[in-house]
Amino acid sequence: MTVFPSEFSFTGPTLNVEDVSVKRSPSPVQCTSYESKSFTKHSLDLNKYEWYIGEYDRHEAEMALLQENTDETFLVRDCSKKSNTEPYVLVVYYGRRVYNIKVRFLEDSQQYALGTGLRGNDKFNSVKEIIDFYKYVPITLIDGKDKAGSQREQCYLSYPFKLRK
Repeated sequence: MTVFPSEFSFTGPTLNVEDVSVKRSPSPVQCTSYESKSFTKHSLDLNKYEWYIGEYDRHEAEMALLQENTDETFLVRDCSKKSNTEPYVLVVYYGRRVYNIKVRFLEDSQQYALGTGLRGNDKFNSVKEIIDFYKYVPITLIDGKDKAGSQREQCYLSYPFKLRK
């Protein structure tokens, strides 16, 4: 289990990480089942972060990052499946490519994890912890079309995508 603080203070060169409040309207999600209600609960916790864009489909998110054209730019969007087990997708731009990484919610531990679970076992208490962790530890990006999994890139989550309204 990875334990990672939500705020950092370092001695020497000053580095401060603070929450940035951004007003966003909540995603228009119709709730009828238990799973949908859980998904909505997750989303409400993220609305205050600039990197969370809510209900954007994969194509829209990819196009936005391609237009931004800055390595290590990232955002988090709602997963199109809207399931409690895969509520979000972390989208990262690096090396003129866009990577979509599922964010899984683990019911048994009430924690979050990235990817399919086949490579790596890091667990986090919140999506914000995932973002904070990979600002300082490189994330491994794997091309989903590469069946051997040999094409890997590493980058940091350096630049939150700012949604222009």
